[in-house]
Amino acid sequence: MGTLANGDLRNKRIQAHKAFDWLWKNNIMPKRQAYKWMQAKLGLREDQAHIAKFSEFMCDQLIAICQQTQENIKAA
Repeated sequence: MGTLANGDLRNKRIQAHKAFDWLWKNNIMPKRQAYKWMQAKLGLREDQAHIAKFSEFMCDQLIAICQQTQENIKAA
């Protein structure tokens, strides 16, 4: 489904998945809703909202918004 990735990009995608998956694995929102949330936060179309297609930059963006969201939830 995704694009080929060198070791650095593959590692970044793994980090992005870990940060993103936290949202639905901890019942913050259902998985499908989490993907819609990601689309909205990153301004993506549905066909673009796949971490396997992300560049390092997009992974960094997703990681940052997920971490901020986690901090906000933990602080509430």
